[in-house]
Amino acid sequence: MEHEAVEGLRKPLEKMRMAKNESSEKQLMRRLIHLDGASNRRLEPKKTKGLRKDVYIGNLPSEIAEEQILQLFAAFEPVKVRKIVSGLKCYAFVDVGDTENVALAVSHLNNTIYNGRRLVVRELCESRGCERSTAATELELPPLEKVDKDCSVGSKTLSVSCLVKGGSQTSYAIPLEMRSLTLVQMLTSCFKDVGWITESAKVHGEVGLMVMDTFPHMPYFWAMNLTPETYVKMCQLFNALSVVTWEQPFLKKEEVQRGQRCMAEFPGEGGEWNRCWIVDVVESWVILFYVDSGSTACVPAGCVKSLDNDKFWAVPPLVQPFVLQQGVMGNRKMDGSILKGRVVGFHEAEPHILRFSMTDED
Repeated sequence: MEHEAVEGLRKPLEKMRMAKNESSEKQLMRRLIHLDGASNRRLEPKKTKGLRKDVYIGNLPSEIAEEQILQLFAAFEPVKVRKIVSGLKCYAFVDVGDTENVALAVSHLNNTIYNGRRLVVRELCESRGCERSTAATELELPPLEKVDKDCSVGSKTLSVSCLVKGGSQTSYAIPLEMRSLTLVQMLTSCFKDVGWITESAKVHGEVGLMVMDTFPHMPYFWAMNLTPETYVKMCQLFNALSVVTWEQPFLKKEEVQRGQRCMAEFPGEGGEWNRCWIVDVVESWVILFYVDSGSTACVPAGCVKSLDNDKFWAVPPLVQPFVLQQGVMGNRKMDGSILKGRVVGFHEAEPHILRFSMTDED
């Protein structure tokens, strides 16, 4: 039994690709597994009473479930988790029982990669000063649009209903980055013109769409309408960006502000530099909206370059939002996939989000 317990502890550590720190691992095992099979916590005096036992974890994908967050912390005896979605930002607070687990969780999980995102894991201070700082951070980062939690009005204002397998109907809330209030802010800051919203709603009939970003198990997705005009604009834009990428200076600390247009490397293997809009600033990190793919990512503030010349913003966003007429997107990566079908209407509350019906072969 003792051997099985130790192996059970090592497996989640290996799965999360933790750095193998022998002293930390021994400390963790010694605290959890007593030679007689009892927890050391029962034998040691309670020294952590009154101290904070929560861990902050940021840069989470918004679709992550609280159960999945608990699995991330499985090696540190999580007691409960509280997930918070604020605008495009998703983070959580995890109670790990005592301060020893707090320190271990931070040392092992901070800066690890989860679903392509670099996690930010830190300890929450117990002092009043730290509490004020945490509270102030939450106040400074409100959602970009207030969401009414009343499901009775959701079908008219915030969501779309789709038929799923079995014939049942399910409502899905519109992602905040697709809503007009957010897009108007972005268009005004970056392009000085919101006409893109009106033009994007004019697409109709047979279309071929290149999927750029999806929301797992939801019907919404960002895609590029494959027309000759779009192809020409794309070539012009990325040729211009490739010429100036290495000449552009990195933004200074005081220049990294919410609502700033800029450029940053697109997440992934390619690493091409794309046009971006700063959605939020969280300490030394920025949440970026990549305007030509519909993607969002959290990157270090020092990795963002200036792109404030209007000539780079003459081409409107290359992508626009769509919603499936039936079904939802799966969990698999669909970036670059081509979908053929018809635009059959638009979202009741957000006309720039077009309803797309795939052909049978797709």
